[in-house]
Amino acid sequence: MPKKEAVTVGQAEAVETAVVIPEHIEKELMLLRGFRDLVAERVAYSMGVQAINEEAREKTESERKAVNEARKYLKENLETFIANADMEGYKNAVSQIEKASKALREARKPFLEKITPLRRGINYIDKVAVPQSLEALGVKVQPRFSLSDYIAKAIEERKKKARKK
Repeated sequence: MPKKEAVTVGQAEAVETAVVIPEHIEKELMLLRGFRDLVAERVAYSMGVQAINEEAREKTESERKAVNEARKYLKENLETFIANADMEGYKNAVSQIEKASKALREARKPFLEKITPLRRGINYIDKVAVPQSLEALGVKVQPRFSLSDYIAKAIEERKKKARKK
């Protein structure tokens, strides 16, 4: 490796040298950086979906509560409707559920409009971009039907931590 120049720092002398990276390593490094960026983008989309879902849960709480109450009313009174042959009461209860569900759908619509493109991006990354990137890195991915030991242990540890809380 050729010497560039000597640089004196305090009393110590440092020598700068030119480092030549082989082309195949430089290409793989470039592909790995691209893969890193792709995974980071996917995680960011996923975090965005979670944040929007949380906001939607908060802002549609009254609508969700109305749907749950309407369903609970039907469930609690179903036997009464049957015993009394009260078809009108049953139809009214079902109608209330439908109205409340429609109101909830309308309230969630603006949130779903934000979430849908993010989910499509996640789907594209999972099904197209990541497999192509892995192929470019020389990794042939095969279907697996069981978890690796590392993942199984990580899931178990996460369950244990969740139980302790």
